[in-house]
Amino acid sequence: MSSPFLLCQEDWLCLSFLSGIGPARLSRLFAYLSDLDESQETHPHSLMLDRYVLEDHLKSSNIKSKQLDSVLSYEVLRSLKWPDITAREAMAFLSTGKLSDEQEKKRQDTLAWLDQKNHHLILPTHPDYPEALKQISVAPVLLYVRGNLSALTAPKIGIVGARRCSNYGRDMAFHLAYELSILGISIVSGGAMGVDTAAHQGALTSNMTPSIAVMGTGLKHLYPQKNTSLFEQLLDQKGVLISEYPLTTTPRPSLFPPRNRIISGLSMGVLVAEASIKSGSLISASYAVQQNREVFALPGRINDANSAGCHQLIRQGATLVRSVQDILDECPAECLSMNNVKAHDESGKKDAIERSPTISDAYVSQITLFGKDKEFKAKQAPESLSSSAKQIINYVDEQARSVDFDELVRASKLNASELMQALIELELSACLENKDGRYFRV
Repeated sequence: MSSPFLLCQEDWLCLSFLSGIGPARLSRLFAYLSDLDESQETHPHSLMLDRYVLEDHLKSSNIKSKQLDSVLSYEVLRSLKWPDITAREAMAFLSTGKLSDEQEKKRQDTLAWLDQKNHHLILPTHPDYPEALKQISVAPVLLYVRGNLSALTAPKIGIVGARRCSNYGRDMAFHLAYELSILGISIVSGGAMGVDTAAHQGALTSNMTPSIAVMGTGLKHLYPQKNTSLFEQLLDQKGVLISEYPLTTTPRPSLFPPRNRIISGLSMGVLVAEASIKSGSLISASYAVQQNREVFALPGRINDANSAGCHQLIRQGATLVRSVQDILDECPAECLSMNNVKAHDESGKKDAIERSPTISDAYVSQITLFGKDKEFKAKQAPESLSSSAKQIINYVDEQARSVDFDELVRASKLNASELMQALIELELSACLENKDGRYFRV
């Protein structure tokens, strides 16, 4: 290549394959070159120019060739806290354009992947790179994106929480994601089991706003594998899967905490739906604070260890969430675009939102709906209900008592996503009510 001063997309891709490299080191180099680029009053998008344009640019620049070594050298990389081996590999590549056999295979595999439909690799200079993400301290230099890039443009709320969540946490994450999605707000989560899955399912059930899953692995090794069908459904609804890691990166515990900064960085705010004191989802809340994002938390029972992390956040100043309105009240007005207003005003949608349960409803003292209350008459289920919803309401009527989610899964043989859709249909039809994780006939 002619000069390492300005790097094209493929150069950044190759640098990402070096030994000992990582997002933070790439980000420091990108920031260094960007600052240098601005100081020379170059074109703001010059980092994306092809090499022939770069050659012409450098010929007209007042930077002399003898100064190029000081622009990007081994010493400069070491000053940016690059390890010795990484700095040496980088300079060797920038001088010769050659990679090791293993690195070259990764390059070829990535280029082949990029040839497929809706597969993208974007840098901060790309027009579709989220503006909010550029503001964080370690913005990803490379974002692998699978899906529709337009999904990155909507206002966003991150929803995170425990993998081993309670019925209550799962239910509320589902409902809040559903309601936010109806209002034109994209849901961002990590695709993990538990709260993440419930949030994605809620957004998908609304089928209104594409959602975003931020992976802690390469996009060729989606994790967890149990959610493969969920990820495919997300893509079918024009959402996106994104990762900062090379495509073949396999799951490792150390990779998941750093990706949480992307969840919060993309979002106006982060909702922690359920978390213990040691929950990894509190990392997302910490990143949100550092990034000047809103932090929201769902309250739980005061003696519930699964909610202790949320209670701690509330004591520290997080917004206590009782309903979706508590989230909307804290979001910048300019972020809630006309798309949101349109969604909120669509026929029937606003009423559906208002009928959805809030957390304050879930903590109303339980009353006896069956047995001793002889005057109770259940509302007749409408004929328009889906077959799954009819199956559920018939089961609840037969039991003549409240039931929980796990019991309904066993009795109905529906999968979790199908059951959630049936339950929300019944709640919006005012046939069932959810109180503290149990479903009552109304």
